[in-house]
Amino acid sequence: MLNRRVLAFSAIYLLWGGSYLAIRFVVQVIPPFLAAGIRYSLSAMLLLTISFLAMRDKPPSRRQFLNCVGTGLIMFTFSYSAIYWAETRLSSWLVAVIASTGFLWTYFAECLILRTDRPRARTVVSLIGGTAGVALLVGFPFQRSHANSVIAALVVLASTLSWSLMTVLLKRIELPRSFVQSAGLQLGAAGFALIPLAYLVGEGRQLLPASRIFVAGPILGMTYLVVGASMIAFTAFHWLLARESPSLVATSTYVNPIVAMLAGIALGHERYTWIQLCGALAVLLSVIVVWWTKTKSDSGSNKRIEKNAAKSIAEVGGVVLE
Repeated sequence: MLNRRVLAFSAIYLLWGGSYLAIRFVVQVIPPFLAAGIRYSLSAMLLLTISFLAMRDKPPSRRQFLNCVGTGLIMFTFSYSAIYWAETRLSSWLVAVIASTGFLWTYFAECLILRTDRPRARTVVSLIGGTAGVALLVGFPFQRSHANSVIAALVVLASTLSWSLMTVLLKRIELPRSFVQSAGLQLGAAGFALIPLAYLVGEGRQLLPASRIFVAGPILGMTYLVVGASMIAFTAFHWLLARESPSLVATSTYVNPIVAMLAGIALGHERYTWIQLCGALAVLLSVIVVWWTKTKSDSGSNKRIEKNAAKSIAEVGGVVLE
């Protein structure tokens, strides 16, 4: 079981971290919503084929199906597809760092919705520090020339908040027992919605000639997104979410940008400034502080549970001896 957890966390850490650069390669030749729709549709077809034909999973109930469709539409049609749009205006590693604030939102959602923890002064200060770091990333003070960057950053923040809320909600709703099936249905719902949406907003007229699309960069990028980031990593995400707290699973949001920064700067030759790197450091440190606080809180809770359990056993033993 431990090895499975290590592999699952490695998948969401590394494969999702590298997906930001892969998205950049794809949206350079395919409009963002259409690129996302193609990725989700291909991933869904492969996952559902594996679920129903190879694994012989039972069909979902009506409630399970509707829950998958609803969460898929919110998590991917809005939340994650916004990442594609933002990467036409921001570098991939910048988008990844801004998205790393998702751990902060997930933590506060656990406190306010699941009520499994309570916010502390240290976490609030960290949230403020992370927000200031985002300002440094996109340019502060906000000048007219930075308008597109600011809008893109705000879109990423909104999409990250939405993703975090849905991550918590997934703990409360009924989904198929098969994690492969759940992922396939959610991705399929998003693909079914995004491809028509892409043509409605005119992306079909923006397509480049096939000779520009079917080249190494976009093809390798799309293959990585379909197989690695969707089929493997998203299935691992569901598997972990059923066994770990949402905020622990959301720790991927501070590992992902580190991977994305290394990939974007080293492999994608993306530009950066020292001010931006300071902003990235502020965001990552704020997330790490909240994670450390959360881990310490969970450890304390586990010790109290063990202490109470030992006390109860001792009391029962005393009654038996009497």
